[in-house]
Amino acid sequence: MLKSKKKALALAVLCAVSSMGFMSYASAEEPAEPDSTAQSVSTQADGSGEAVQTHQLAGITVEGDKDVLPGGMLNSSGNIGFLGTQDVMDTPFAVTNINEKAIKTFASPYYGISDALSLSPSVRADRGGTYTDISIRGIYQSGHSFYVNGIPGLLAQENIPYYWVAGASVVSGPNLGINGTSYSEAISGTVNLQSKVAEEEGNAEVKLTYRGGSSFEEGIDVGRRFGKNNEYGLRITANNINGETVIDGENLEQQNLFINFDHKDDNSKTNLLLGYNHTDHEGGPGAISFKSGSVTSLPDAPDSSKLYKPDWTYNEYDNWIAALNHEQKLSEHLSAFLNAGYHREDWYGYIDGNPTVINNNGDFTIGLTNYPLALTKKYLGIGFKGDFKIGEVKNEYIIGADKNWYTYDIGNNANWSWSGTGNLFKHNSWNNPGLATYNPPHSQDAQMTGWHIVDTLKALDDKLQVTLGLHGHKTNRTPVGSDKQESDAICPTYAVSYKITPDVMAYASHSESFGIGSMVSTDYANAGEILDPAKTKQNEIGVKVKTGNFYNTFNVFEIEQANTVDKWENGKKYLRLDGEQKNKGFEWAISGNIDKKWDLIGGLMYLDAKDNKGDRVNGAARWSGSLGAVYHPDEDISFIGRVTYLGSSTINNGDLDVPAYAKFDLGMSYKTKLNNTPVTIDAMCYNIGGKDYWQARSGSSSLTLGAPRTFVLSATFDI
Repeated sequence: MLKSKKKALALAVLCAVSSMGFMSYASAEEPAEPDSTAQSVSTQADGSGEAVQTHQLAGITVEGDKDVLPGGMLNSSGNIGFLGTQDVMDTPFAVTNINEKAIKTFASPYYGISDALSLSPSVRADRGGTYTDISIRGIYQSGHSFYVNGIPGLLAQENIPYYWVAGASVVSGPNLGINGTSYSEAISGTVNLQSKVAEEEGNAEVKLTYRGGSSFEEGIDVGRRFGKNNEYGLRITANNINGETVIDGENLEQQNLFINFDHKDDNSKTNLLLGYNHTDHEGGPGAISFKSGSVTSLPDAPDSSKLYKPDWTYNEYDNWIAALNHEQKLSEHLSAFLNAGYHREDWYGYIDGNPTVINNNGDFTIGLTNYPLALTKKYLGIGFKGDFKIGEVKNEYIIGADKNWYTYDIGNNANWSWSGTGNLFKHNSWNNPGLATYNPPHSQDAQMTGWHIVDTLKALDDKLQVTLGLHGHKTNRTPVGSDKQESDAICPTYAVSYKITPDVMAYASHSESFGIGSMVSTDYANAGEILDPAKTKQNEIGVKVKTGNFYNTFNVFEIEQANTVDKWENGKKYLRLDGEQKNKGFEWAISGNIDKKWDLIGGLMYLDAKDNKGDRVNGAARWSGSLGAVYHPDEDISFIGRVTYLGSSTINNGDLDVPAYAKFDLGMSYKTKLNNTPVTIDAMCYNIGGKDYWQARSGSSSLTLGAPRTFVLSATFDI
């Protein structure tokens, strides 16, 4: 009954939004010319002398073609935490600003937005299916760590919707000193998702998508600006996903509604994002472990279109988010900002578990737990920023403070349990013993308080820039039944960059992050245990080059962080801290076009990740990379291709070898008209070769199966 009511409500919302969008668009006056305020804001964001005036408000800025790098998939500017919106040639870090076009082209049903994020060579889609997990430079990161419009911790880990996303900025490496206080650990880098905002000319689109299997999606995207000078904007996106996926026995139902309101005038900017999504995911694929000592040779990857756990396992949850950004100009050289966020995550059901292979023949055991949760996150950040000169040296400074409040209800229902057996290469069937509901008990409360001081010094006509930042961090965490846990740290960030020419920039940086100690996931016997706090440090040098129709970045990095290992004790797998690991490597990223008909985007990363004993870190491949190409012989048709490669790695602390793999995606896009209505037809086939392969996960001994061949077809109508 609950599901049917929610589905009916979601469909009603979709219809209402559709009607509102069509009527408002049909009755609206012709859009006014862009006002001077908008132009001023854009100029400030593009790195002029007032660049400091755009703190964490990238979602408000409407980006034009001038902001797009060669190749059309990346923007030249993006949000860099406290540093505001900056051009990549002014940023002393490895930054990838993935735009909406790239998300539409390369995001996939199985990996979601992670497939688009992996256009950055630093990023790997670590786990698909239920989870939106990635790794950055070989260090795992969950969807909980993503930022929304510069505010941390507003998303769930699973099935993150992205129809509302206009772009994503990836800053590689630990950078707490410029990103603020976050409960969810982002120790290897920052992913900031920017919401769609109303465009000057307005928009109204309906999108219908076939997602493979018997899964379909309907989406509506409506935006308008209004007011005397178009100072107000409203953008509404809604979509509905329903049906069985390409994996037999997996069913995904999801309803999403996101509303973005913004206001801008000569002295202020405000952006408010409200979002809701309901997800019911049955039989989602998970990770597979291999019992240490019992499995001596990794079995071949089985059929990835099959499910290796009961199809009656399920995850059902609601997510509510709110993100507010406000900036007030106080004088020509001083402004104040306020950022606030709220996230509520309610899991009505979580009956799930993952197989453990116990021999070389592919036999496995599986146990399920009833493990729902409820969590609430609140965030508030305030501060000032401005600029002044000392002689010929310009100073752009930020002073701020922020705080997170975190409430967590989680627990395992010991009154409900189930276990079974199966085989990777045989048909498996398990009887449903009857599913139980469970209200999780209150588990812990936490508060995180931070302060930040950042100063960017510019000299020699802004060719030379020096960034100095300090972040102070204090955490109070109280697990129920345990004493209060306190931790604190000061994390510095300092960087120097020099523009050799307007198109060549070299930089060096040092950055640090502080992890308060993550909670062990349900994949382990010590699930729910909190690991000790630890610092992560990075040194990086690099060069960014614009030449002809190409943009290239080259960098070398070294990261030090606490090492986590999988240990088998009494036949059960535990996650433990064991010394320190070092991740060293280099990256090359490229974006550009050939003869104006070929767009290219991609890159590669070499990673040498070793623990304190000199052994390779579990799941850390030395080589990884991707290359995407779009061929457009004319303005109406495009052909799309992408190859993704992940090199070999080891798991179970070096006992098992995981082979390398390469997968290929092919598709096309065609623009036409239907009764004078512009229509874009998109077709994409992911993993076109139907290759079955094991996918390693950074820092883990469990593997996931790569996505099976998936054909996607969509039609987008511009009303």
